[in-house]
Amino acid sequence: MTFLTFPRRQQGFTLLELALVLIVLGVMAMIAMQYRHYSLNQDDATARAYQDQIAAALYRFAERHYRLPCADTNGNGLEGGGSGCGQGQITDMVGGVPFLTLGMSNSQGLSEADRQRYVYGVFRDGTPDTDLATLAERTGDTLGAEGYLSVDDLRYALRSLGSRALDTNRIYVTGDDQQVGAANCSSNPIANLAFFVAYAGTRDADADGSPFDGQNSELNWPTGGALCVSGPQTGQGEQYDDTVIIVSFAELLGYLSQ
Repeated sequence: MTFLTFPRRQQGFTLLELALVLIVLGVMAMIAMQYRHYSLNQDDATARAYQDQIAAALYRFAERHYRLPCADTNGNGLEGGGSGCGQGQITDMVGGVPFLTLGMSNSQGLSEADRQRYVYGVFRDGTPDTDLATLAERTGDTLGAEGYLSVDDLRYALRSLGSRALDTNRIYVTGDDQQVGAANCSSNPIANLAFFVAYAGTRDADADGSPFDGQNSELNWPTGGALCVSGPQTGQGEQYDDTVIIVSFAELLGYLSQ
């Protein structure tokens, strides 16, 4: 009986096949990296757009209620942690954004981790005359008069604060390492603010364990932490990816005077 013999098939990849596999894997890795970068950019852009919505809601709140809300200091979405602000109290100046007080019900779609990346600060003072979170009669109108507890009273407070000296025991902004000097809360305080909204970005860029970077690192949700924020023009980079919206007394006054 005759047995036919066949040559054994070579096992493994040829050099050409291996080269083709490596090329395909490289292309797939590039696509995955680009998609991941695009997704991070999209997430960041969405979060920053939401930061703009928060600022707009604060403007509208001031226009309708003749004051600003104080910060949410226990994370329940309500100003003052649900206990209100109180008149002329230097409390609840910095903390979480009071989404529910602002009527931003769609914030319920944000995860707690997302909400923790926004910190809000408001100028508060020991007297109702210049406490922006207090509704107070400041212009001498009597109960029942047209101007009693009106927008004129908030304008009065803003004008008064516009001529007051810088006070680092209230919320303030430092430089941006550019036009207004060093971003350093201790050595370069610039001005007090009516309010600010800080967003921590999508990563801990300076790897210090805080979602906020640089001079914002002491900000925390919901208890606030620091009173100082970096200038809004602070450059983005490997060590800093926060964004900060600041509103001065003059800017808010201008909006309310339109």
